[in-house]
Amino acid sequence: MEKPLTIFHTECGLQWGGQELRTLEEVDRARADGYAAWALVNEHGRMAEHAERRGTPHYRLSLRKSVDARGFAQLARLVARHRPDVICSHNARDFYLAWPFRALGIPVLRYRHISDPVKATWSRSFAYRRGASRVVATAEFIKRQLVEVNGVAPERISVIGEGVDLTAHHQGIDGAAARAEFGLGPEHFVVGTVGMVRSDKGFYVLVRAAARLKEELPQLRFLLVGGPTRDGAHLRQCQREAEELGVTDRLIWTGWREDVPALMAAMDLFVLASVGVEGQSRVIPEAFALGKPVIGSRVGGIPELVEDGVTGLLVDKDDPAALATAIARMAREEGLRESCAAAGLALARERLDINRRMSESYALYRSLL
Repeated sequence: MEKPLTIFHTECGLQWGGQELRTLEEVDRARADGYAAWALVNEHGRMAEHAERRGTPHYRLSLRKSVDARGFAQLARLVARHRPDVICSHNARDFYLAWPFRALGIPVLRYRHISDPVKATWSRSFAYRRGASRVVATAEFIKRQLVEVNGVAPERISVIGEGVDLTAHHQGIDGAAARAEFGLGPEHFVVGTVGMVRSDKGFYVLVRAAARLKEELPQLRFLLVGGPTRDGAHLRQCQREAEELGVTDRLIWTGWREDVPALMAAMDLFVLASVGVEGQSRVIPEAFALGKPVIGSRVGGIPELVEDGVTGLLVDKDDPAALATAIARMAREEGLRESCAAAGLALARERLDINRRMSESYALYRSLL
């Protein structure tokens, strides 16, 4: 039997979103699989709060900047205490704090989650070209960017996409209670999305698409699941625009929720209208596993999951008219919804199981020892 690994995941981000959630989930899953794992998080960020709530083993570090004497000293003490076999860095500042430990023979991985290209400067490209023991991209699209823009050798990049917990997301979850909570009856066709309410997730695009459909399809209701950013500015902007467009009564803003699978089960159609910084998406595999038809935008790694007309429909980003057309088509064509849902469910079961993703990660870690 192979020796269990000791794994550190570092993340300096201040906000809370899919990247931070994936980091904590990887720690939790590694623990469940018999490995020793910890998240090393920014002491000033929201991730620490969520780690506490989830019970994820973690340490709070000073991760204010790439050269942070206190943060480096904290990390050095943890390395001496736990002797990790691998350090997985999910952001730039924490990577540069972890990078010196390569000199001790500890592999340091640099993860890249988002679709914005890395600036092609020597300092920005260093981590990917030379600094990290290996790069993990969460989508093929991100790998191509790193190769073409930053000159990273393809063999240095492993693609480990998003996975879905098929025990927590499945067709047996009943969305009836969630529909009742928000006054959604059988006459309503519920279009939903999940994500942090910020501009790059395209919530405003959904608001504008809803306005285009308010006369044509009065039975539509939009279930918008997710909490605002720390200042809440984008949420307020979307709500003001909804009022101006006369669709406030069509939109349901749930805020942060712990029961996301049940809320997704309440939807008839799932939409991810991202306009930027999207990796492969965590929520689309979850929608697939729940047996939901999907509409996605042509951003980042979304087209790697949503094959137009097969597992869902694709629309150009930041195009409310195109999104409204796609929503109307899905609402009217039951056969299309059923075929896309079936294809997405098969994809989730065959290729997107989180256990498969974790096995890929463990194999990569062991290959570097």
